[in-house]
Amino acid sequence: MVCLAFAAVFLVGCGINVSDNSTPVPTVVVPSVLPPGYPSPTSPGDTNSAATAAPKWSSLGLTGRLIYSLGIQGIQQVDLSSGKVTNIFQPPQDAWLTASTVSPDGKEIAIAYAPPPPTGQVQLGYASLYLLPGDCSTRPNGCTADDLTLLVDRVDPHEAYFSPVWAPDGKTLYFAHFTPSNASSNSPFKYTLEQIAVPGGKPVALLQDALWPNIAADGSKIVYVYSDPKDYTNHLLTAGPDGSNPRDVVGPSAFAAVDAPFFTPDGSQVVFSAVGEGPAAGTPTPSPALSWLDQFLGVQVAAAAPDLHTVPSDWWEINTDGSHLKRLTKQYDVSMFGTFAPDGKHIGYLSASGLYVMNPDGTKLQRLLNTTGYGTVNWVP
Repeated sequence: MVCLAFAAVFLVGCGINVSDNSTPVPTVVVPSVLPPGYPSPTSPGDTNSAATAAPKWSSLGLTGRLIYSLGIQGIQQVDLSSGKVTNIFQPPQDAWLTASTVSPDGKEIAIAYAPPPPTGQVQLGYASLYLLPGDCSTRPNGCTADDLTLLVDRVDPHEAYFSPVWAPDGKTLYFAHFTPSNASSNSPFKYTLEQIAVPGGKPVALLQDALWPNIAADGSKIVYVYSDPKDYTNHLLTAGPDGSNPRDVVGPSAFAAVDAPFFTPDGSQVVFSAVGEGPAAGTPTPSPALSWLDQFLGVQVAAAAPDLHTVPSDWWEINTDGSHLKRLTKQYDVSMFGTFAPDGKHIGYLSASGLYVMNPDGTKLQRLLNTTGYGTVNWVP
């Protein structure tokens, strides 16, 4: 159950309260075994109808569409020119969706998705990988579960796939794979960073103890989070597209946790979400000691570590050689996932408090939509 709780919490991103003026103190709570979130549905605004007025952000001159996933609410898109919000995919009752990613040519959407469980059973969020047609956004009522094509299925009932992301050529999909460990391991779980050729390929493991993959626009390197199985600390690393020549960019002494990395358009820097005030403020908050009940039940500290991803976080930027660490925001937000605009002039990101846009340096931050949920976001032309 500890293993399950760890997996469920890690399917969401780093950790808000945008009204706070000071850094909240991280707390540790017992993770739920249910999929995280289950928020009340986001008001769709003018979903599937023409916008009647220019959007409030029209002065920014934004173009293209933000396609974002919201867990049980499915996948939506907002047209940045008109402000129109459209449902792309509506999961059936009791299904769960943790992420979506649009292929570079826009013809397919890869999702991490768990179908509804059998009647009487609880949805635990163990997701497989599926494909949706890219034209879901143009259909009057979007796509449904009937439009899903299975890409990678689970073999073990307690494994899960998550964080899919396309390579720039659209022929390869990177993703993280969660599995329970065998009895000989000191850890009850493990993560593997894998890739699959689309279509027709089979999963290939690239890196152990790795998750949160992303890839540079030119396909020359990937960025990911390494979770040390000995102490469960986070490292931010880059490597070749095949996982070769890994390089530690942000070590565990800088932040309590890091996740959701993505490259700047030229590939020279990485933007990522992190918990803490950075190395200048001292060492991160340590993991809490186990209570007598935890020790009696055999709970490991690893069960508490993921909760650092649901405490206040912010966007940071660093060169791929590990130099020039820079803080971009002071929002203290939760479950942050970001992407660059196709022209590189803005960053769009989704968090537990809404859908936002900002300049690449973190200035002129503006909330576009008051969404409620956890997920991922793509900015497409």
